[in-house]
Amino acid sequence: MLRRLLCTLCLAVVPFTVGAQDKTALKVALILPGSVTDGTFNSAAAQGIKKAQEKYPDLQVSVRENTGVAEAQEALSSYARDGYDVVIAHGFQFADSAKRIHKRFPDTWFIVNTTKVSEAPNLASFDNRWGDAGYMAGAVAALMSKSGKIANVPAIPVPTIQEYDEGFKRGSKRINPDVQVLSAYVGSFSDIAKAKEITTSMIDSGADVVSGIGNENVLGTLQAAKEKHALMIGTAFDSAGLAPDTIVTTALIRFDVNIDMAISKVIDGSIEPKNYLLGLNENGIGLAPFRNFEDKLSSGDKAAIKEIEDGIRAGTIKDLPEIREKTS
Repeated sequence: MLRRLLCTLCLAVVPFTVGAQDKTALKVALILPGSVTDGTFNSAAAQGIKKAQEKYPDLQVSVRENTGVAEAQEALSSYARDGYDVVIAHGFQFADSAKRIHKRFPDTWFIVNTTKVSEAPNLASFDNRWGDAGYMAGAVAALMSKSGKIANVPAIPVPTIQEYDEGFKRGSKRINPDVQVLSAYVGSFSDIAKAKEITTSMIDSGADVVSGIGNENVLGTLQAAKEKHALMIGTAFDSAGLAPDTIVTTALIRFDVNIDMAISKVIDGSIEPKNYLLGLNENGIGLAPFRNFEDKLSSGDKAAIKEIEDGIRAGTIKDLPEIREKTS
């Protein structure tokens, strides 16, 4: 049922190759490690490329799903050989492949999301302040919890996910220093069953608000939350429509902003071989509307959330997670 609903949400992205006949149109490829129906990381990128098509109707776009690391170098090279102006590799796992091959194709810009890699003349990266997003998510989770116990179920321990997990813990403690935060890695981006099992165990241990971060594994956390009548804070992609009485809000990672910025900078010639790091001030992260939970948060709760958002924007919150990955 969840997968059918996600397919409906992402239907506008299919078919995956859409182009104008104008030979001068920019050709943009998006390479995904998972499915556009994962309800989080890949769905958010698919939504981003769809928005870019709407903004720039002459774009010629191709989206490739479920690309493994072993296939990455050939996927990147193939698009460049086919004359694509921009190849967006959506995931840190594609960084090494991009570094190996980008100089062979000087007429193509290679963009890698969720990492910090760059090299002249044509390799850049876009990342977001995942720790700040996790901080906001943890704060909301603590505000919504009645048991004083919450949980986060991340996929694997890579820098962006570690930053989110640490932020989730710190943000919740800012709201309630006594809150207990459970956390356990799934060990996979795609193991829905294991994520569901871990989340179920945490809910059975008293966690009444959960979060999950990764790819398809997040669906397992959502399934457990729905079945066990817990609440959930989503990540990356606003999929509240899947479970409007379960998903309180989503800590958004605005990949649409990443993608739009990359494309617009290539179009106007201002793109540089560097890392672009987007936080609240750059609209690279945010919180989705509370929708069905709007009336379940008091004015004091909303004021506390706004205070955190304002503090992040102003740089006055001193316990935000450190960026784990250095620009290279």
